[in-house]
Amino acid sequence: MGKKKIFLGALDIGSQNITYLLGEVNQRQLNLMGHGQVPSKGVRKSQIVDQEALTQVLCEFFENLTKRYSILPEDICLSQSGNHLRSITYETTLNLQGFHHTIDAQDVANVNQMALKKALPETDVFLHHVRQYYTINNVCIDQPFGHTANHLTVGYNAIIGNAQAIKDQLYVVNQFGFHVKNLVFSGISSALAVTTSIERENGICVINLGAQITEFVVYKNQIPVLMGTVPVGGQNFTNDLGSGLRIHFEDAERLKIEQGIPTSEQEGNIADVWVVGNRTIGDKKIKIKNIRTILNARAQELFDYIAQLVKNYEAKNDDKEPLLLSGIVLTGGGALLKNIETVAAQSFKSDCCVRGALANVDGELKTPCYSNCFGLLYYALQQNEQQSSQENETLWKRFSSWLGYKK
Repeated sequence: MGKKKIFLGALDIGSQNITYLLGEVNQRQLNLMGHGQVPSKGVRKSQIVDQEALTQVLCEFFENLTKRYSILPEDICLSQSGNHLRSITYETTLNLQGFHHTIDAQDVANVNQMALKKALPETDVFLHHVRQYYTINNVCIDQPFGHTANHLTVGYNAIIGNAQAIKDQLYVVNQFGFHVKNLVFSGISSALAVTTSIERENGICVINLGAQITEFVVYKNQIPVLMGTVPVGGQNFTNDLGSGLRIHFEDAERLKIEQGIPTSEQEGNIADVWVVGNRTIGDKKIKIKNIRTILNARAQELFDYIAQLVKNYEAKNDDKEPLLLSGIVLTGGGALLKNIETVAAQSFKSDCCVRGALANVDGELKTPCYSNCFGLLYYALQQNEQQSSQENETLWKRFSSWLGYKK
């Protein structure tokens, strides 16, 4: 008897766009069934500031999607981003009984349960827990089973967020009859979409450039070892260009898209450009060098900040092997800025590329704008596999007890 197919929606409520993907999770396969995207309203820096405006946009959006795809699945994965999210690291220690206590599976389970129950201020909630290491006698080990010790310590990296900000999003989504199955940090979901398992094993940094927020995640040995957000996005590049060149926001946005971050070769080949292009009254010339200076400065500031966090992590952990063997990947709508990967490569002193989701799709879905939503579906696929593995393990235990096997 075949396993039941699971239909799932992936929703990303961004500051600039709202994106939805309709996917089918079938065992270890992920099939895309539909998609949609509309301009966002009532959201600033990925937090709801006008619930009524957002609700109206979502109402029209879901109505159009329902007409197109007949029915939308009840279960949905919802991405989380914004200033209200932050990364924390912490340790929890379990005191063991006996002078020569041998650590067993129950001890490991107990210390992890204690860590997951870490108290937070009432205003905050956990979004993700990622176990990093175990420590015995101040020595980090991968597996503590069978070791003799008086204390067992576990270290976690976690993403926490403002409870009210998360509740606001859940309220808006739930009123349309959806059930939020997973809340996923946008940095993690984007990374799952644009990297391979080998890259996450070797070490890679994924930077998701949104309109007003940038998330970053560093993977090593398949787990996120460093995560965070920066309140800077593509609109900041446009604002800098507009104020620096004294032109309207719309003109600055168009100029940013057309020119990107000009290279030194472009500076030599093109002395200047016209803002509007019709060379009539009100139009003005802009030096290519000035465009490059402004956009390059903003990009360098952003990437230097993240690169310094990576260096600090490397220094703290004193790893002999480089952390980012697989380099840097830029994704998200902000990554479409021409030549931005060259600035990132200089800041990190590592290879860098721009990617969309590594999925078998065509057209606009291949662009970095959809990577976050694809990652939400991949996250759901991972959770489905883990659940299946746990169910199989439970089933095997039942069979074992029936047959008289002992572990």
